[in-house]
Amino acid sequence: MNPGSQTKKPELLSPAGNMESFFAAVEQGADAVYFGLKDFSARASAQNFSIDDAGKAIAFARRKSIKVYIALNTLLKTLELERAIDLLIALEEMHPDSIIIQDLGLLYLIQSQFPGFNIHASTQMVIHNLAGVKQLEQLGFKRVVLARELSIVEIKNIVDKSSLEIETFIHGALCYSYSGLCFFSSMIGGRSGNRGKCAQPCRKPYHSKSGEGGYLFSMKDLLTLSEIRDLVDAGVNSLKIEGRMKSPEYVAVVTDAYRKAIDGELSDQGEIANRIKTVFSRETTSAYVTGKNNMSDEKSPDTCQIKAVDIVNLSYPANMGLYAGEVIKSEENHIVLRAEAGIGVRDLLQVFENSSATPVLLHVKTLKVNGKRVFGVDVGDIATISSDKKIVHGAKLYVISSQKTKEVFTQKIPKDLTSTRISVDLDISIGSDSITVNGAVMQFIFNKDYSLKLQKSINRMTSEEDIKGCFSRLGKTAFKLNSISVDMPEGLFVPLSILNNIRRDYFNGLSVAWQNERALKSDYVKKWLKDKFVKFGNLVNEKKSVQHKVSEEEIRLSLKIDRLNCLDYIFTQKIYKLYIVLTDKIVSCLKKNNDIIDTLLNEKERVVFSIPVIMRDKGNGLETYNYFEKSVPALVTKGFRQFQISNPGALGLFGGADVILYADYPLYTLNPLSIIKLRELKFLRQTLSPEDGKENMQKLLSDDTDLILYQDTPLFTSEACIWANMKSTCPGIYQCGFEKMNLENEYSDRFTAINESCRTVVINERPFSIIHLIKTFLVVGHKDYRIDLCYQDYTPEMIKNILSGIRSGKKIKDSTPGNFEHGLL
Repeated sequence: MNPGSQTKKPELLSPAGNMESFFAAVEQGADAVYFGLKDFSARASAQNFSIDDAGKAIAFARRKSIKVYIALNTLLKTLELERAIDLLIALEEMHPDSIIIQDLGLLYLIQSQFPGFNIHASTQMVIHNLAGVKQLEQLGFKRVVLARELSIVEIKNIVDKSSLEIETFIHGALCYSYSGLCFFSSMIGGRSGNRGKCAQPCRKPYHSKSGEGGYLFSMKDLLTLSEIRDLVDAGVNSLKIEGRMKSPEYVAVVTDAYRKAIDGELSDQGEIANRIKTVFSRETTSAYVTGKNNMSDEKSPDTCQIKAVDIVNLSYPANMGLYAGEVIKSEENHIVLRAEAGIGVRDLLQVFENSSATPVLLHVKTLKVNGKRVFGVDVGDIATISSDKKIVHGAKLYVISSQKTKEVFTQKIPKDLTSTRISVDLDISIGSDSITVNGAVMQFIFNKDYSLKLQKSINRMTSEEDIKGCFSRLGKTAFKLNSISVDMPEGLFVPLSILNNIRRDYFNGLSVAWQNERALKSDYVKKWLKDKFVKFGNLVNEKKSVQHKVSEEEIRLSLKIDRLNCLDYIFTQKIYKLYIVLTDKIVSCLKKNNDIIDTLLNEKERVVFSIPVIMRDKGNGLETYNYFEKSVPALVTKGFRQFQISNPGALGLFGGADVILYADYPLYTLNPLSIIKLRELKFLRQTLSPEDGKENMQKLLSDDTDLILYQDTPLFTSEACIWANMKSTCPGIYQCGFEKMNLENEYSDRFTAINESCRTVVINERPFSIIHLIKTFLVVGHKDYRIDLCYQDYTPEMIKNILSGIRSGKKIKDSTPGNFEHGLL
């Protein structure tokens, strides 16, 4: 259990997309602030921080005993690693309290070359169970940001049974998919959420063939003011507010609200919740945190899951604001309403004339009550608002910007901010004929001797405190004195002018030497990186000759399936590995059907069981972690040794058994260091991400690296049930008749939403396929490929047609190459 977690207040962690937001968070009581830099931030569209601003923010925070966490939480491509090295060298001087990461290659780089950093696991790593937390603890992480989908019950279980720091979201935008498993923006629009460039396709409208529709994937915003006490009692270390792309006013108001909630000073929750709505808020929910999205029948709590039916706002995807009233009279140049919220002059209102119309904006220029001009109106007042446009009777008004709130919470950036200074430990030795200054900056040592004749004096003597006082005056240098020791005989007199000259000369020299040392370290680490690239080639390419073109006969083609109906046909084909997804149906079939077990055992050198990426500690009882803790060892006992996993938590399923592990693409490998890290974790094979582009993929080709040629890529993997939210009802998992639904967006792109064990998986009608481009890789000697046949009922004839594309080089009809040709943004 986390030591002291039950008695200590949790940290309040606020977002900052710019310096104004940073100071807003600090002013309103944040214990810690997280922000991204211009590169490698999962919120690339935020303003983000320059290195100079980051240094100033960290320095200011340190004076206030506030922590700063730097988000480098995207996946890095091969050619971006050198830029990451430069950033880490710069950050090393600043000593942020942690680095938040997703990429396993970046983990390897930091632990190898920058071991002084604390490392936090981003929610992009999809850590959603106790086993995953324990694995990350073994990997050297200090903290885990849990998936947003977890309930308080699951969170408390993790806190109670692990010693890693636990961080969880308490407020802000929710992604429809598990963060880190969303490919929609990338595969459809070319902008990867894993790279911080999500185009938010979940906020767009979709409709079914029957015409039903709306914003089917637009999640309501998370609001947990009522649940804060439960999260505090659960022992969570850090409560996190989402919002690096939001305004400084949003950061200030939301930080203030949760500061009061954590401190037990939330006197008027309704008023504070209303204030939040005036700075930014979609409709709100707490369904994931409370467990309402994962409710169970009391008689059978493990297997009768009931889904929340109100976690999505079907009618509007953006900022709603605070409901202010309905127009009861409309004239040419003004409207009249009964106020349902306070409205002030210079407020900005959003006007909805009906449920489907795009809202219009109304700036409040004048307000009247009983014919008299006023600066503001209260709830219940009949107010007249001037309007340059005709607004229909019955239109609904919402406050989306409150001048009063702005005036209370506007935060200015202090003047004359200084950046972080580099700590120096000094050792000064003074003799009769010289002064020696030895300085240490981190592991760098800089020494300098000064020859001079000093005399003993009876009347004027230089004390140790005089020396320390002189060398503490570092002015506008880049350094600060961390410690100083002085060794000098009694009775010597050193004129202050000499000491000042020595101090100035020494620190001028140290500054130049330090910059040279930084440049040398950059060169050293980049050389180390290049050496790793070479060793990477030797490590995974031992048996490979990239000097010759691979023929069709040399291709090692693997298949991945989630149904067993085509086993007989598949085993007649030339298949290298057969990945079988351990769905509940397949596990049940294997338990009951010895003939299938015998068939698979006869092919066990080719059979690899693939463990699902999501295995909750609590859930529908079918695909929980506990379920696989029983199912996987049973397969090992029968003689199966090869397993593919997609999430760190699955590493704990084998209990030391002699098994062979393969990594699927959600254990992302967009650079060689991530593959090296997987090898370090005893994975013998990995799969490249289907969202990657040709140029980067070619830098990662190796034996035992599967390249996906064909796949119905899961664009969303979600705990929110599309059917339950459309129908506003959920009968429970065993009474549910929903299997799949065809959808279309405003651009006529078509998708299928599938019920996968009570989760919604969305796939494109057009499969991802680069079968027709396989020659790109054959000519450079790559021979390991994979075809995924999941989420649909593939027949032998369909499989035959797909496989024939390898020989013919023809493009699969109605397929998409994803980012393959234009590259991953």
